[in-house]
Amino acid sequence: MAKIIKIGNSQGIRIPKPIVSIASLENQELDFIVLNEGLLITPEKKSRIGWQIEKEKIKPKVAWEWWKN
Repeated sequence: MAKIIKIGNSQGIRIPKPIVSIASLENQELDFIVLNEGLLITPEKKSRIGWQIEKEKIKPKVAWEWWKN
């Protein structure tokens, strides 16, 4: 089981090595998706050449409501 830990002025989670290995997360940039049920952590998807330009034009808005339960 993992716990949230203090890392400097932030908080983090240590992911056990077997889980990192099974999920193929070694040396990966990660994307975090906040869901109603929790947090989804996935390896960052690399876009094809030219798609990155379109991705940079679209600026999604995210509302962080961390103070609400």
